[in-house]
Amino acid sequence: MLVAHNEHGELIVITEDICLKQLQYLRQTTTFYCPQCKQPLQLKIGRVKIPHFAHKRLNDCDASFSEGESPIHLLGKQQLFSFFQKRVEHIALESYLSPLQQRPDLFLIQQNRQYAIEFQCSVIPSEQIDERTAGYERYGIIPLWITKTPNKLPTFGIRKIILSQFYQQFFKRYKGQLYLLTYDAVHSRFVYFSNLQYVQGRTWLAHIQPLPLDKQHFPFFVPNLLTKQQMREMLNLYEQHKINFFRRKVFFNRKGLKDLFLRGLYEQRLHFEQLPNYIGIPIKGDEAISLFSVEWQSHLFFFLHIFKLQLAQLNEQKIYAFLRWARLPQSVKAFLVVEQYVTFLRSIGVESLADKVEDTTLFHCLFGKSKI
Repeated sequence: MLVAHNEHGELIVITEDICLKQLQYLRQTTTFYCPQCKQPLQLKIGRVKIPHFAHKRLNDCDASFSEGESPIHLLGKQQLFSFFQKRVEHIALESYLSPLQQRPDLFLIQQNRQYAIEFQCSVIPSEQIDERTAGYERYGIIPLWITKTPNKLPTFGIRKIILSQFYQQFFKRYKGQLYLLTYDAVHSRFVYFSNLQYVQGRTWLAHIQPLPLDKQHFPFFVPNLLTKQQMREMLNLYEQHKINFFRRKVFFNRKGLKDLFLRGLYEQRLHFEQLPNYIGIPIKGDEAISLFSVEWQSHLFFFLHIFKLQLAQLNEQKIYAFLRWARLPQSVKAFLVVEQYVTFLRSIGVESLADKVEDTTLFHCLFGKSKI
């Protein structure tokens, strides 16, 4: 923890501005106590972690979770505290909110609104995140979760990235786009992963944008939508993944024609290189289906082929029938993704696999749809 009371009940906060000599003097001349349980604390000044307070004896104090904080978590809290000090009306570090029995990393007030900032560096159960979020909201406090920037990821531009389910639960939505706000304490900067597009498994495409502390403000910036050039870059990466998907299906498939994708191609007398360009396009929300788009979209046309249906006949009942037939999630979100795809196809004049769409036309339609 970074806060303590002295023997006079005064609050002591370890900020970036306190030098080593000041801390050493404080350690020699001051007795420290936990603001919550009132038990003695010790000031640790080591070489690995930044200086921090710790209980001399572990007890049942709710603050004891801080004993295991990582160096990155301590450093990030300290940097974010300094950041908010210059930008908000009131800021408190590790302030215990007794009605909630919760201690956010930072508690701040700005324009009559209360915010709880949680800088999350370790994986915790989603149920715990939901519970803490609900606790804040019950008392009219706006929770803002900021995750540690993932390690070993590209630092800028349109990139393919791997994001675990832990990171995915912190996605935010703005103007139809998904984005993730993270903080990189090592380089003192925010890193945005914006315009997130699901690919397959834990693979996503994103526009990665680092933002130094002195360029950020509060409320936080929200990322822009992609430009045409950035959209082209993202679709090129998406197309490359599609090619790699085809190669894996052909050369590493062990199911043969038991694989629904390959069976669909075989029964429709198609080679994967003959698939039209509108099969395997990104659709917002298609993470609800989990399969790569070229696979489930091919399944849809195979479904139409088997049951001798036209796209125009795909009403709600038949879309759910398709999801059951293809063994895909039969959720509302999955239904909406398929419905959105069908609507898009009809908007570009596609009714069957025999229809052709120019690449330029498809790009402009996808780019226009990304703005909605």
